[in-house]
Amino acid sequence: MDILTDGRIIHLITSGSGDIVSINTYGAEFFHAVSPQSLTGKNINGFYANPVDREMYLQRLETKGWIENFEVHFSLGGVVYTCLENAVLKRKTTRGEEEIESVIIDISGFVDSNIQTIKLNLELASVNKKLNDAYSTMAQQEKMASIGELAAGVAHEINNPLGFVMSNSRSLHRYIDAIKKALAQNSLSEEANLAFILEDLAEILKENDEGLTRIARITESLKRFSRMDSENKTEKYRLNEAVRDTLVIAKSHYKYKAEVTTDLREIPPFPCYGDAVNQVILNLIVNASQAIDERYKEKKGHIRISTAVDNGFAVLTVSDNGGGVPESAAGRVFDPFFTTKEVGKGTGLGLSLCYDIIVNKHNGQIWFENNDHGGADFIFKIPMEQGDGT
Repeated sequence: MDILTDGRIIHLITSGSGDIVSINTYGAEFFHAVSPQSLTGKNINGFYANPVDREMYLQRLETKGWIENFEVHFSLGGVVYTCLENAVLKRKTTRGEEEIESVIIDISGFVDSNIQTIKLNLELASVNKKLNDAYSTMAQQEKMASIGELAAGVAHEINNPLGFVMSNSRSLHRYIDAIKKALAQNSLSEEANLAFILEDLAEILKENDEGLTRIARITESLKRFSRMDSENKTEKYRLNEAVRDTLVIAKSHYKYKAEVTTDLREIPPFPCYGDAVNQVILNLIVNASQAIDERYKEKKGHIRISTAVDNGFAVLTVSDNGGGVPESAAGRVFDPFFTTKEVGKGTGLGLSLCYDIIVNKHNGQIWFENNDHGGADFIFKIPMEQGDGT
């Protein structure tokens, strides 16, 4: 609405005491009069909703001799109208009387419209906050669920080497008992089978070393994977190390579904939210293994992870030979709650979280491309020099 051209302008002349000298036709209609003449001689002060408005108006007018865009409120038929008044004080030299010439613009409709818009915006903001809160809650639940699965997988991976370390430990106890018995009888002979025991002891110790090394690697990877848990500060991040650690602790997700190869180029450490980027790497690996499982079922597929530096960006690509992304889903892959999986098999938050972390949290980019192997390449780029807000 253009309030200056739609005719809603009142032209008014009053005496210094407020008696109406003249008013235009729209002004008469505005003040609910039958004609401009019917208002002549009536006092304008009686129409003000708040007498203080009139007092302040007259004080400023007396001081400056004019007033511009002064907000006033008129009460007419139980309805309060908001107006802007511009006026100039005139002195009639013939009789020495003062007159006030005013131009008044009714902006009530404009104000009401703005109020409604503000109310609507507040309602929308409230709805958006509730949606964002719900999304954040579900995203946190998704993260906790993946951590739970990860913990179960890590426990399984540790249990295997731990199992044969414990089994070997029992063998060691038996051999030590046999040696003690032989020594007590002073008969380190063929009955004690000392040569066999010594040979087997060497093999047992070798296996134990391998098992304990595997356990140490898993626990060290898990410690590095989860060490950067601050959401409010960045730390120097080693992308290649993070890839290796994630592959170690996520092995139970993919080891029966895919062979994994890596091509990790040299990347200097760079600042980022490490635990969040770790979550992205984990989600992309799990997503790739699930895509392969859906396509091949009993047969193993292939996952290739590569890293590189490109014009100041750290780049990671996770490629698979699963089923790729259907054309119908291409535009919605990173939408919250969107999933191509069967009901109950996916929340639709994994890739949405990846997008939020890479794009919104790191000012980076993430996208996918279907590849020549029938699968998909998921790629993200993070600037290696983050701004102050990151």
